[in-house]
Amino acid sequence: MRTAVFGGTFDPVHLGHLHLIHSLVKYTDYERVIIIPVANPPHKTDEPAVTSNERLKMLQLALEDYRELYCGGRDVELLIDACEIERGGISYMYDTVQELYQRYQIDGKIGLVIGDDLVAGLRRWYRFNQLRNLVEIVVVKRNREGLQEPLPPGVVARFLDNPIFSDSSTQVRTLLATEDGSLKELIPLVSQRVATYIVENGLYTT
Repeated sequence: MRTAVFGGTFDPVHLGHLHLIHSLVKYTDYERVIIIPVANPPHKTDEPAVTSNERLKMLQLALEDYRELYCGGRDVELLIDACEIERGGISYMYDTVQELYQRYQIDGKIGLVIGDDLVAGLRRWYRFNQLRNLVEIVVVKRNREGLQEPLPPGVVARFLDNPIFSDSSTQVRTLLATEDGSLKELIPLVSQRVATYIVENGLYTT
């Protein structure tokens, strides 16, 4: 099965993430998208603001909302894999890709989804010279200015002409730290079920 991997902190998962998944479904031929929340991202100094279980729960709720928001589209298997959380420590995509090839039936190379803002740092990724031979890079647009640096030599890549959405996890956390965190304020940023879960559990308010 043609498979793409979408990793991130998802702290919390927001509508921008769901729009990106929809772009993968709409603009590519992948038959499966595996969503992988990191344990500890190597490129960030701060640990996630909520527990791994809470991030996983929000992802599960977000996929329920996704199926309602984007019903009628191409039939693609969407699943969440907690392998990096279960492995613990710093999450390296090289290790994850190796594990996924062992655990799933995958046709061709895994599509590794990254934002164009990460291209400049690819050479510094853990075991990148080996990783680039295991995957095809799928670059999604996050910057309105376009790609700021060319891809490293030898990288197989495809570029998505996806709409750019400004929703970010930082926006959600900032809102909740400064406002009352009501559903009305959250709905423009996160899906209905995720917003309800955040408010009911008092996440990101301290």
